[in-house]
This record gives sequence, C-alpha cells and structure tokens, in this order.
Amino acid sequence: MRCSPATAAGWLLAATLPHQRLPLPPRAAAVLQDDLPPPPAMVDALNEARAIEIWSRRPAGTLPGAQRQAELLDWLRVGPLAHDPDRLLYTCLSKEPRLLKRASSLPALRESHAALATLLREDLSPKRLAEHIAHEPGLIIMRASELLANAQALATTTGLSEDQLTRVLREAPALLLCEPGVIEQRLQWLSERLDITSGGRLTRVLLRAPLVLRLSRSTLTARLTCLLDLGVPEETLGALVVRTPRLLHSPQSEIRAKSLWLRTAGVVPEHPETALGDFLKRQPDYYSLGIKGCDATLCWLRSLGLDASQAAELLASEPGVLSMPLEQLQLRASFFVRVIGGTVAELVSVPHMLTCDLAKVPMLRHAYCLTNGLSVSPTDLLVKGDASFCMEVAGCDLDDLNEFEADGMHLAFFQGAGM
Repeated sequence: MRCSPATAAGWLLAATLPHQRLPLPPRAAAVLQDDLPPPPAMVDALNEARAIEIWSRRPAGTLPGAQRQAELLDWLRVGPLAHDPDRLLYTCLSKEPRLLKRASSLPALRESHAALATLLREDLSPKRLAEHIAHEPGLIIMRASELLANAQALATTTGLSEDQLTRVLREAPALLLCEPGVIEQRLQWLSERLDITSGGRLTRVLLRAPLVLRLSRSTLTARLTCLLDLGVPEETLGALVVRTPRLLHSPQSEIRAKSLWLRTAGVVPEHPETALGDFLKRQPDYYSLGIKGCDATLCWLRSLGLDASQAAELLASEPGVLSMPLEQLQLRASFFVRVIGGTVAELVSVPHMLTCDLAKVPMLRHAYCLTNGLSVSPTDLLVKGDASFCMEVAGCDLDDLNEFEADGMHLAFFQGAGM
C-alpha cells in the first residue's frame, strides 16, 4: 500500500512520541460517564436504589468529584434539611439534580441559604423552611444577591411592608424565583380584571393567596369563567376574590360542588339565574366555607325541629348563619326558646336571632322590657334596628335604651339563666 509523504511523516512522528490517551468522541464519553456508579456518600445517605435513581438524572458534563459530593450531602443534611434529613434529602435531590453540579460551590450555597433564612425568618419556623427548600431547591441554587434583589422588587411592586413580605414569602417562597416582570403582569391582571389595586384589597389577597402571583393567566381566568358559568355576576367577582382570595387557585370541581350544594339544599333556587349572585352579595364568604361545615349547620337546624324547607328558608334569609360556629348558634337558639319564650317555628321569621350580637340585642331588649313591665312577643323583640324597637315596640326614646345599656344591668340580669 502506497501512502503520501505527509502521511508517512505523521506515522513516524506518532511512533516517536510517548503514548497519550486521545480524547474520546462525545458519544463515547457520555457512555463512560453513564457507567459511573453514584458516589458512596450518596448511597449511604439515600440507599442504593434511590442513589442510582438520582445519579441517573444528574446534569450532563463533568461533575465535582466524590469528595465534593459528600461535602454537599453532609451540608444539606445538617443545614437546610436538618429538620428531617432522611426524608427531605431524597425529595430535594430528585426535584433538583442540578445541585450535584454545584457541589464545588458550597460557599455560594451557604450564602443563599442564609439569605433565604433571613427573608423567611427561619427562627420562626425552621421546619417550614426545610420543607420549602426540599420542594423548591432552586431557592438555594439562586445567588444570595438575586434572592435579596427579587425580594426588594416584590416589596416595591406590591407595596407590602417588611412583616407582610415575610408572611407572603413564608407562604410562597417560590415567588423569589419569579422575574419582576412576571409579578408585574399578575398585578396588572388583578387590577384590570378584578379592580384589585395596590392598597388594602391587594394586600388582603396577597396575604391569603400569594400563589396568585405565580399562576398563569389562563389558570386565573379559568376560575373566573367557572364562576360566571355558575351564575355569579361579573360585577361581584372582585368582591368575592377579596373575601376568598384562594378562589383564584381552588379546583374548579370544588367551586362547582359548593355552588351545587346551595341548590341541592334548597337555599338557592334553580331559577332565576340571578339567585346565586343575590345570595353571594349577602354571603360573600360562602366559598371560603367547607361543605362539611355547611352540612353540619343544616343538620343542626333540622335537629331543632325545622323541616327541610324551613331550614333552607332560614339559610336563604340569613346566609350569615353558615359562618357561625355551632356552639354560638346553639347558645342563641337556646336563649330565644328558653329565655325569651319563642318557638322554633318563630325562629324562621327572625333568623337574624342566630347571628346578632347576643348581649346588645336580645339580652338588652328583653331585660329592658322586663324592667319596665313591658310584655313583648319574641318576634317583636327582635325587630331590626334599635330605633325601630324603641318607636314601634317599647314606646321609649333611644336615649333611654342607651342609658340602660350603659348601666350594664342587662348583663347581670341573665346570670344563671338556663340556656
């Protein structure tokens, strides 16, 4: 076989040089890399099966050596994840294998963890912080300076105070991973779509549902569309969200189930279509209530002796009953029946008895009537408004009733009364 002079010279030169390992093609290098077993420290920390699983998902390219990986795992276990390292370490690494590539950057990781601990006030809840880091490991991969800058941008954009910012970040620390522009877009959506702008309304929403700043516009819009389809008027959406901010990320099935409960129980009729909106105007907190609690209230009303239609009528007339604790409802019902002498049937005609201020309304008025020798029916006693009571029922001046209340005699009047 003949060869060119250049080729022959190349062979001769290669033969005279010491033996060297030539670089492998990229595909061959990847095969060798994939054949590497996980570091012994990872096997010890996670067990072999989990270590192999995490190691198989490690980032491409050359990683810090076994000693660096051991240092990283030790730091995670005794530092950020010290609350429950056996459980949280696997969660953390499975969600963010890129941490393995940062094993040689422990000082930067420590700085990020320290910054995060300061922003979230780790001393208040180290357990919560550990859980957050395990489920959002990107928080410690981000540089400390970036975390602090994003926190400042969030406070400036939303108008949150330092304490409010801490509360929001402890609830949703992943907001620190968001670009300021994304936050601004969500705030603009809240303003344009729901008229929720900077101030008390926005602060309430962010403190109770900070995740709204991370959700996509399609997700947020889907919740509003669901409410509109159920019959909620457009003009009431903002008020509902302010009262129950988690509506914006509640499952749509849950929203539908709560709306269906009102119709199934007979509280809201199927027709007209405005019935649900009318109910929500008087009970804007309804979607913050659980169906089990509503069922318990309905069962309690039935236990008093009301039939299904009477119980539904009472709830429709006084929706605030659904928000009252059962023990408070029981106290008011007992006072109406056992002290004032009303009947359960009469309670349906004065349902606000179950939600009013017990001391300032029925106790005060009943004591005043007894003191002045007035015989008043239970339903008349509960006419709405002190001015109406004085003019239409007691035949007195409002100043007389206020003076009687100021003396405080009505509070001692019923001590020992069986309720």
